[in-house]
Amino acid sequence: MMKFFVESLTKGVPRIGYIAELKGKPNVTIPTPMVILHTQGGQVPHITHEVLKLVNNNPHILQIPLVSVYNFKEAIDYFDGAINEFIGSEESICCITLQDPSNLTQQGHHAKGKVPIWTKNGKVYFDSKTYMDTISSCMPDMYHLLSDGDTNLSSPQKRLTKAVDNTISFHKECLEIHRNCEELKHSLIIAPIAGGYSIPHRKRCLDSLLKDDEDIGGYLIDGLHNNGPEVEFLTFMDIQPVMEFLIRNLPPQKIRAVQGCWNPLVVIKLVKSGVDMFDTSYCRMLTERSAAMTFPIDDTEESLSYEINLRQLRYIDDFQPILHGCQCTACLKYSRGYIHHLLSVQELLGPVLIMIHNIHHYLRFFEKLRECIANDTLDQLELSMEAHFRRYQQEMLLPQKEPVVSDSVF
Repeated sequence: MMKFFVESLTKGVPRIGYIAELKGKPNVTIPTPMVILHTQGGQVPHITHEVLKLVNNNPHILQIPLVSVYNFKEAIDYFDGAINEFIGSEESICCITLQDPSNLTQQGHHAKGKVPIWTKNGKVYFDSKTYMDTISSCMPDMYHLLSDGDTNLSSPQKRLTKAVDNTISFHKECLEIHRNCEELKHSLIIAPIAGGYSIPHRKRCLDSLLKDDEDIGGYLIDGLHNNGPEVEFLTFMDIQPVMEFLIRNLPPQKIRAVQGCWNPLVVIKLVKSGVDMFDTSYCRMLTERSAAMTFPIDDTEESLSYEINLRQLRYIDDFQPILHGCQCTACLKYSRGYIHHLLSVQELLGPVLIMIHNIHHYLRFFEKLRECIANDTLDQLELSMEAHFRRYQQEMLLPQKEPVVSDSVF
């Protein structure tokens, strides 16, 4: 079974670690803090597996939301193989999650002992048995246990209590099935912790989960949000009390994960708190609004902006790359003006190029995080990111002036 190794067991500090001993991949190690690649149906949005290899050919983990592959369950059962083989990416490591962090999860619709997901064919309920049957069919390298994460900043006490009760019950039932499942004997388990923003509810959930700690490979801090674009606007101050409590009480030798479209400034603060695992749903969210990350990572990159929206008319005759110094395919071969044109005529290549840049940039951002932890320079990176992010927020409050463009240009 894959294992997590961490250099420092000190709680509440940034730390370097790695995942190793993967089934069939004995020489592969994946360093942490890490970002797993968000997919829909096993495919990174806008990017094929072949293009992904051009973006980054290092070993990676694919995050596959169950909601995005449920409609293929019969085909997966018939295929009788691991999910990475089914999606045509045998070299990848796969992590199954319940919900899609890039899409808003509908609230409510609760049923006793069940959790709803919203597929293309409507609402589907999972209890522990049906969930684990689906997971065992996928045979993933790692997966999240079933949980009730339908909580956020405004959740009432009754909803918090129910979320914790359900999560504890799902945890026990799913673990019992896992222990007797031959298909999952090599899979690493991530246990979600429910309870919203209530420390007493979080404590009750965590105390119950820790009784089975020897079977658990990591913990997901769940229930902070209902997924989707709104997560970008959550601040670290919003989540800080819960995060500090959980990090202080979680076993330091286990993976600590969060999911969602967190902005890079909050990611830095979460890494400083000791979180190990994130996902790239933020890249998809930016790409869907035609935005490209332009915050500088290295000194070679000349940029005063945090991100740019390539649909804006100001880029119509801009022949610069998205970001000077960036070595991604989009920046090396295409200009801002050309990508703007592709977006204007709704050509599919437009989002593809933006996604290539955003994934490339975000992976480099995590490389920089690990480098800064090793060199004890994470504070400097945080200050630089904060300056760019605050400037971006101020610009968003100003009225946007676009150049007047004649129809003849088109």
